[in-house]
Order: sequence, then C-alpha cells, then structure tokens
Amino acid sequence: MSEDYYITIEAALRAPEFRVKGSRFIANAIPVENKAEIDRALAEIRKEFHDATHHSFAYRLGPEGLLLRAADDGEPNGTAGKPILLVLTSRKLTNVLLVVTRFFGGTKLGTGGLARAYAEAAQQAVSMAKVVKIYLTKTARLEVHYEDLPAFERLLQAYEGEIRESTYLESVSMTIAVRESKLEPFLAAVMDSFHGRVRLDFVEGIATPH
Repeated sequence: MSEDYYITIEAALRAPEFRVKGSRFIANAIPVENKAEIDRALAEIRKEFHDATHHSFAYRLGPEGLLLRAADDGEPNGTAGKPILLVLTSRKLTNVLLVVTRFFGGTKLGTGGLARAYAEAAQQAVSMAKVVKIYLTKTARLEVHYEDLPAFERLLQAYEGEIRESTYLESVSMTIAVRESKLEPFLAAVMDSFHGRVRLDFVEGIATPH
C-alpha cells in the first residue's frame, strides 16, 4: 500500500428513517476494529429492532479494507448487502460496519427498487458521518542525553511524531511513534543531527545494530 493512512468514520450514527412504498429503512454506520465488535454491534441492532424484517449489512476491515463481507439477510441475492458494500468501497472507507434495517411495508419493491433503497439508506448514513484519516505509525525506542532532549523533541515534532513513553534515569529512554512514511527520514535526521549521541534500541520493522 502506497499510503500510510486509511479512512474511517469518527463515531457511530443512525440516519433518519425513510420509507419506500410503505417499507421503512433505518441505516446505522458504526466504526469497528475487529470481527468481535461487528458481531456485538449486529446483535445490539437485532435486539433493538427485533421485529424488523431484515438486517442487511456490509463491512470492511483493515488498512486496505481487504477483509470484507456483504450480507443480504434474506433479501434476494445481491439486492442489499452488495449495494451497501459499494457505498463503503466508493468512499474508500474501512473499519466501518453499515447496517440497514428494513421493516417490510406490504408492497414488494422488485430487485432494482430494493437495491436502490438499500444504497440510498447506506449513502445517507455515510454522508452524515464525520470522516477521519487515521495514520499508520511505527514505533522506535531510543536513549537521549538530557542536554539533547529539547532539540530531539523539536525534531520529533517536525516529523509529526509523538512520545508514547518516557523513563528518566541517567539518560532519557523513550518510545516514540512516527508515521510509516516519515520514520526512515526521521531516523536519518536523528543520526545527522546528533552524531550518534542518540542511541537506537529498537525500531519496528527495521533491523538495528546492537
């Protein structure tokens, strides 16, 4: 993957109910991190709307959205889950569960009508959501002399990194996190700026000499 980020939604939300020929559609968009969270969210929606006819859904997981599923939940094949999933993929959203609950209103919508209704419900929920960009990071553990600490912190800030943990003894031992795309340039800048006075103990995904 060329990017070091993925796009998801900030918080769970429910779109306003809308009707098509008497059928009611209610869409929920939920940020999720794993299958357990998906199962829990689905169980809660099914419990809340226990008298609904269908709970069709789709989700994508992982930075590249490669773990995915679309479920029609009893609707004709491809008329519910696939249109919902298409909303996620077209927006490049991942780590998101989209559930569209339907209460059947007595009039059949046909396969095209169903697909349009589910897509519209899903689209409405996603359009209401606050979309956020999550950067992928890698960690490194370093030892910094006290006199170098202010300059080191300024350099870390310039590369948009953050300190995750610090231990203050004879020197400062710290664990930092830096965006994947900026980690190697940051480490090169550290070596260039401090001429070996900053010691690297561990760098995630990069072999370091000991």
